[in-house]
Amino acid sequence: MKYPSIKENILLIAATHGNEGFSLPVIQKLAAEFEVTYIVGNPRALKQNVRGTDGDLNRSGPGNRQSKIYEQRRAATIIKKASRYNVTIDVHGTVSNSGIFLILSDPNWENIELVKTLDVVNVVMWPGLMPTGPMSQFIPRCFEIECVPKDSPQIALELKRILRRYLAGKPRLVKQKFYIVTGQTKGSFDPSLRDFVKTSKYGYPFYPILCGNQYPGITCYQMQRLNDTL
Repeated sequence: MKYPSIKENILLIAATHGNEGFSLPVIQKLAAEFEVTYIVGNPRALKQNVRGTDGDLNRSGPGNRQSKIYEQRRAATIIKKASRYNVTIDVHGTVSNSGIFLILSDPNWENIELVKTLDVVNVVMWPGLMPTGPMSQFIPRCFEIECVPKDSPQIALELKRILRRYLAGKPRLVKQKFYIVTGQTKGSFDPSLRDFVKTSKYGYPFYPILCGNQYPGITCYQMQRLNDTL
């Protein structure tokens, strides 16, 4: 298996959501250390420390450069720029408590093989089914790193460790588990649910994800676990 090196053309994206600026110091340091490019996804929202200004940048792909909505224009610009890179890594964070995991919004085989090089246990395939969606759905050779909880200093250190190993071309140490999102549970926050911990509470087995009341009206998203040999 081929591992990436600092000679590859890699783009790092921080603060796609403006209230997820925690990763920016980590990415800036690693970009300088490995001589790779980084950008701030939503600089307007970052200045205001809000998720978005006119909309949600990570629900605005493929974007529209003529739109009156800033996030749609910004999405089109980023997707065009990122498409010129060999690998794009979009770093996110949320308020749940599951640790770091990976998201593939376009789980084709090239992207699956790409994430197999990262030292991260849980890989979530979350295919976009709508004409608009996450930017990573429209960028070739792209995946998201979800850091949970986003404001934890320990999570920031773990993010730095994972990305440093990846950029240095070091092999994966952990055994990965692959999941696919299959639905959602609507309702209020349920403290009995845990991300990546199987439950049958609602009458059928599934693995919850994003249980921390990240999205209003959604208790969690539901996943099924796939074969570890992917």
